[in-house]
Amino acid sequence: MTPNNSLVAAATEGGVEALESAWLATMDEPCEVRSYLDALAVLPDPQQRSAAPALLLPLLEAYQTRDAHADVIEVIKAMHDVHAGSRGMDLQQIGLDAISALYGKEDWYDLFLGLAKIDDLDPAEGIERFQKLLSLLPGSPVYHRTGWGDGVVTAIELAEDSFRVRFRSETFERSMPFTTGLEVLTVLPPEDLRARLLVDEEGLKQDAQDDPAALLKAVARLHKGRAGSKEIKQWLCGSVIPASKWASWWRKAKVAAAQDPYLAVDKPSRPVFVLRKRALSPDDETREAMADAKGLVGLLGVVRGPLSLEPREELMASMLDKLAEGVADDGAESTARAEAAVALARHGRWTQEEAGRCLHSIIENDPLGFGGLVARMNPAPLRREALEAFMIAEPQLWSDGLIANLAVLPPHILEIVAERLVAGGRAGALANRFHIFLLSPSKQPATVLRLSKRYAAGLFEGVEEAPSISEVFMGILHLAETQAFPAIRGKKDAKDTMEGVSDLLLGKRATLLQTFAKAALRSDMERAMSVLARCRAMPDSIVTAISNACKESFPDLVPRDDTPFWDSNNIFCSREGIARRQEEYRVLLEEKIPENSAAIGKAASYGDLSENFEWTAAIEQQRQLTERAAAMEAELKLARAIEDQDLPPKIVAPGMRVSYMESGNVKEIAILGPWDPGEDVVSYRAPVAAGMLGVEEGARATLELPSGQVEVTIQSVVQAL
Repeated sequence: MTPNNSLVAAATEGGVEALESAWLATMDEPCEVRSYLDALAVLPDPQQRSAAPALLLPLLEAYQTRDAHADVIEVIKAMHDVHAGSRGMDLQQIGLDAISALYGKEDWYDLFLGLAKIDDLDPAEGIERFQKLLSLLPGSPVYHRTGWGDGVVTAIELAEDSFRVRFRSETFERSMPFTTGLEVLTVLPPEDLRARLLVDEEGLKQDAQDDPAALLKAVARLHKGRAGSKEIKQWLCGSVIPASKWASWWRKAKVAAAQDPYLAVDKPSRPVFVLRKRALSPDDETREAMADAKGLVGLLGVVRGPLSLEPREELMASMLDKLAEGVADDGAESTARAEAAVALARHGRWTQEEAGRCLHSIIENDPLGFGGLVARMNPAPLRREALEAFMIAEPQLWSDGLIANLAVLPPHILEIVAERLVAGGRAGALANRFHIFLLSPSKQPATVLRLSKRYAAGLFEGVEEAPSISEVFMGILHLAETQAFPAIRGKKDAKDTMEGVSDLLLGKRATLLQTFAKAALRSDMERAMSVLARCRAMPDSIVTAISNACKESFPDLVPRDDTPFWDSNNIFCSREGIARRQEEYRVLLEEKIPENSAAIGKAASYGDLSENFEWTAAIEQQRQLTERAAAMEAELKLARAIEDQDLPPKIVAPGMRVSYMESGNVKEIAILGPWDPGEDVVSYRAPVAAGMLGVEEGARATLELPSGQVEVTIQSVVQAL
């Protein structure tokens, strides 16, 4: 039996009468069942219902006569879907006979027949249930909807009415009753990427070489028809494409996608591939879109994607022609003209010098000059290319124009320009501008941070006009002073600036603070400490780092802090106690929470969750475990070792063993942290210890205990660790 596309054509062009004529003419030699069902589906619903009995019943008889059992089953299901009557035919028995003929000799047949309940259900419903059981045979890929993910059926256990599944997320196989499998598992179709990763990995690898666009479409189907580089790499890199070959394969895949009629490309800078509902030549789609584009801005929106994917030569020429026309239009938006000029140079239509001259003509009418123009261009590579073109076109004048525009240059372009200015003999002019920025750093925070970063890296070394280290450091500190409080209040720009300041002063490769500390005069350090004194919002990390640097050269400038260390928000404990708490946290994260997740999945496999006690209990335990983990994580961030603190001699503090007299009786305790066990160990936060903290040896203390006030005398205080 072969397909008969004329049936669909008859239904489409001639309606019910034409389809009936063509349909009945094939009954002596019926074709495959899908041809008939596709043709019937073309008709509107009312016509389907009226025509179905006259068409499906003779088709059923024709297949019965030829023992086409699989086709018989499909016709019975179709009759159910369109509510076609049986005219006295016992569809239930016909369905049973077809199933028996196909599968009656299998050892699992009787089990599946009983589970399908064909005798009790509507014939089509029973057949559908039986077919779903067939999808749970060994080798079938399945998906567990409530936690275990995708897996493969590995074996049937007839004695237990169950089967075994190996889930990708686990190292062992799970046994599951067939009745449960019908409820909680989704059968993955053969073309599903998850199914192929389980049972056809070699085929996927071959497709990666022969038809990479097919893999992009497979990933897109798993993500509602859209897949970006992140999703594609997540599914394919390592499993299908070796990581070492990913870059070359990705280039090949993007080119293949550009020619696939079912894929459109969105966001060309980081391509997102979108499944089309109907096939369309990418070239034709692009030409239609260019014709409909509104102005140069709209045209750029159309051609960015295709240009990034190496289009055919004819289409490339057409796109570049349109861009050249748009650039020549003086009324077009200036940023779009600049982007188009760079694109023309990138793809060989113009030289960089031609693009640069175009940029120069655009800048003449832009109040913010080159800096303002390039700041509006996206993505970042365009900005760098625009800079190169501008410098080539204006070899004598570019430096003057860019020095005046430093404040509005994007940060990464600013660094490139700064290096080019120094290399081109304009370091003095750059240094003078840097001086101006440092006088009011809050006006141009990003510029000050970038130039300061280059200063710390030695860009201005040997430049007479360069600011001193003290001028640069104090400029950064004044910038932090103006941004610290807005950052605390959540202002994004201020938070970004403070992150930049912290990285510049405290980062792994930061040298600015160390250089300042070595070179600073007393007056310089006094000014720095005065900023810290008046800026209460300054981050503690910066205050501590500068104060420690000051202690090295001018310790008298650092204000004394007489607050006992145990009065801070930190949690003090012995190193052994902290290690014990860290181990408890590890066991919670790596053992107890995963065990709970497995319990949730197992409970879900029992079916109906509304009356599932195991599910409810497991979910409640999950809440408790995650809350406990969050609390322990927060505590460990505050943990500090008692051994690292300066313990005052003869004064009660965490880390001390205290002997004291209470009501004529001598008692002794070791005051440690909340995670330190021991018979005579008391946490410094407990009432009996808290009342003694800070009391000298030989002095009296009043303890506020749950039973009331108690007077004690401290007899001796020695270190406990």
